[in-house]
Amino acid sequence: MILAIDGGGTKTDLGIFDREGHILYRTIGPGCSHQSLGIHTYEEVINMLLDEALAALSITREDLTYAHLGLTGADTVDDFDKLNRATKHLLGQVPFTLENDAWLILRSGLKEPHGAVCISGTGTNAAAIHKNGQSAILRSLGFILGIYGGGLDIAREALHFAFRDDEMSYKPTKLSQEIPKLFHLDSMETMVPLLYPKNVLSREQLGMITGLVFDLADQHDEVCEEILEKIATYLGHQTAGVIKQIHAENEVFPVVIGGRVFKDGNQRFKDQMLAILKMEVPKAYLITPKYSPMVGAYLRALDHLKIEQTKMIENNLKESGAL
Repeated sequence: MILAIDGGGTKTDLGIFDREGHILYRTIGPGCSHQSLGIHTYEEVINMLLDEALAALSITREDLTYAHLGLTGADTVDDFDKLNRATKHLLGQVPFTLENDAWLILRSGLKEPHGAVCISGTGTNAAAIHKNGQSAILRSLGFILGIYGGGLDIAREALHFAFRDDEMSYKPTKLSQEIPKLFHLDSMETMVPLLYPKNVLSREQLGMITGLVFDLADQHDEVCEEILEKIATYLGHQTAGVIKQIHAENEVFPVVIGGRVFKDGNQRFKDQMLAILKMEVPKAYLITPKYSPMVGAYLRALDHLKIEQTKMIENNLKESGAL
């Protein structure tokens, strides 16, 4: 049996499969990001969900033949050292591999690991892998280390320009009227205590602002359109960057797009991102993931086990409701 885990900042998705594509058990729990929640929380969440799955199937860890984990916050050498040690403690003798969760989304849209991925969810990332095995991934360690373009970035832009409208230092935007309403307030001035001296808004609340930007852009709010064009530009250049790192910029190259911003955003946003990307990678094209990232973890396990993704496996995944 194969253990597959998609470990994110807000939720952890765990599944146990056989080698033929049948999902035997699936459970979803809280986030396990070691960067934001700590390595002990990572261990506690994975251990809790794994114990739940093993008990439901009446099996033990010894019945698992392989595990693959895609984890948010798996970025630096130190990250991998911590996560590998913690995972070894959790899984014992079960052979496993772990990697940044970006690769799960790539694999969930491609039948084999050859292409690129662009993620815009709470945060953002991009990665690419060539059929010759050469790969590249962004550092994904924040704006000053070169990355930008997640949902939280959209929310921050929206707040910035809403306050600027309130102070008449930039173009007018409906954001200055609509953002306070999300929090049952009546002005940007009354928003200040939520953001200064310390931001007390949760990721979910900031996500509401991100959604508002798309809604107002659809109503042709000029500032919201500018924000989304800026974000799409960053995403396009970042994705082009990882493709150029593996010297595939002149090839026909699929790019899987993933994350809530792409899922909930409008077509114009995707078109803008692709237009920027094609300036540097002319034959790039976008793909929407077919499977969830957790199933992507299972498919990555098959890759490591040298098991071909056959039509039978695909049919079993579909019949098992693993999409």
